[in-house]
Amino acid sequence: MNNTQTIKTLANQTNESFPTVEAILKSYENYCNENITRYSRKHLAAIVESITNEISLPEETCSKVMVHFFDLIKSEIKGKIFG
Repeated sequence: MNNTQTIKTLANQTNESFPTVEAILKSYENYCNENITRYSRKHLAAIVESITNEISLPEETCSKVMVHFFDLIKSEIKGKIFG
């Protein structure tokens, strides 16, 4: 799944706009570049806080998109391993 497909899928799943999801994922990418060892779901609170501070979207929106993002990644990995 490429970046555009990921954004479209998440926009569909979360009922958020393509630009909103794209901005959240870009901010997550920035977060990962600065926090190379703290990028996983177990750091969701810190990730969401960083995103909301960077792009001024509601915490609920950022959290919803990131939860769906991590679920999507998990299902993609399972599909490649067991598919």
